[in-house]
Amino acid sequence: MSFRLFGVSVDVQLGFWLSAALLGYGILARQQYQTFLVWILVVFLSVLMHEFGHALAIKRHRIEPEITLHFMGGTTTWRSLLPVGRLQHVLISLAGPFAGFLVAGLLHLVLSYTPALYALPAMLLSGMEMLITVNVWWGLLNLIPVLPFDGGHVLEHALGPKRARLTAAISGVAAVLLAILFLRAGFFFFSFILVMSAFQSLQRFRAEPAAPSPSVNRRRAEFQEEPMPPETTVLLERARRALEDERTGEAMALAAEVLAQSPAPPKRALREAHELIGWSHLLLGDAKRAGEAVAQARKHGEPDPALVGAVHLALGDLKQARKALEAAREAGDDRKEVAGPLIRVLVEQGEVARAAAVALDIVEQLSEEDARRMAEIAFERGAFDWSARLYEAIFRRVGLGEDAYGAARASAKDGNLEGAIELLRRAVEAGFSDRARAWSDSALEALRGSALEAVLPRP
Repeated sequence: MSFRLFGVSVDVQLGFWLSAALLGYGILARQQYQTFLVWILVVFLSVLMHEFGHALAIKRHRIEPEITLHFMGGTTTWRSLLPVGRLQHVLISLAGPFAGFLVAGLLHLVLSYTPALYALPAMLLSGMEMLITVNVWWGLLNLIPVLPFDGGHVLEHALGPKRARLTAAISGVAAVLLAILFLRAGFFFFSFILVMSAFQSLQRFRAEPAAPSPSVNRRRAEFQEEPMPPETTVLLERARRALEDERTGEAMALAAEVLAQSPAPPKRALREAHELIGWSHLLLGDAKRAGEAVAQARKHGEPDPALVGAVHLALGDLKQARKALEAAREAGDDRKEVAGPLIRVLVEQGEVARAAAVALDIVEQLSEEDARRMAEIAFERGAFDWSARLYEAIFRRVGLGEDAYGAARASAKDGNLEGAIELLRRAVEAGFSDRARAWSDSALEALRGSALEAVLPRP
């Protein structure tokens, strides 16, 4: 069964109905068939409301979620254009259980302070009481620190990706202990689910690489702090300045001097020298030789992902370019040299909304011209929301009425008429006065009338 509710796609798998029936088997065994049907409906509504708690928390980030109800309960998934922070992940995870608690609390208040409700059919009242019970217990169960329950995801994001093995260990131990408790209490279905969770946690624990030992960390620190000979430092600094001034021949000659030094300089110096040669070849339009320089740099450590991505892009290998650049972004590298090529790749692959999102993330590093160009591309390709955000960010930065007008046009096309009027008002305050253009602009067609008249009188 599939449907859309409040703009969210919901898919209900056959396994969900089977699990709901298993949980209500005791009711069925007592031949209380009507109560059994009410139970199935209550479980469906409870799990759905729980998942909608997650979904509505996700939609706050302008991300479209999808809900699936399955044998293990429910899952809310989404694809984000921009990464969601760890704190936001925690809040999204908690939104499900607390949505259930809110529903249970409201129903409890209604039943407690509205005596007239007890004139309703007994089956309906029984269903409301079941809703309270199921929402409370389902919420509490989901708060246990076991993956894939919400409490496990809270633990996962609270500890962070560097402690993935610790998360898996805590999840596995908690799952085993709780499975034993549920088994002794006679809740065999929940025991089965927790055993499966324990097994998944064990697999995850084995799959995650062990955290480096203190001795490894010390060796890494010593490598990073390995002293650079003064003459090597000077040569590299001169090569960087030459490259910045596009004196590629001089940059390569200075990098070659570093490579020819005896005794050999530290590995990081050798890697950077090859990288400088690679950048120089790229500036000269020789992508093949730039790729060879990257291969040499890789012998002395991980080369600059910006260079790796730029070389793949120059060679026309968009897939590998995107892989390298997105990996760098996910690792926290927010340099323009990484984001810029990634934006180009995304635009060429038709993912304009995501490209605009990346541009917005580094808008302060972009030139006004580049930022406006991306906003225009986003508008032309139908990514009106992101176009509006970019134009508004540029307007906040430089204060030109034209940028606020561009944001208003994009907001109007996106259907945000109230926001478009406010942006038009700010454009006028910043000096925009072309009334004829505004009244003939098809992007503002939805605003024509009293709304537009109040801001920009008809010419």
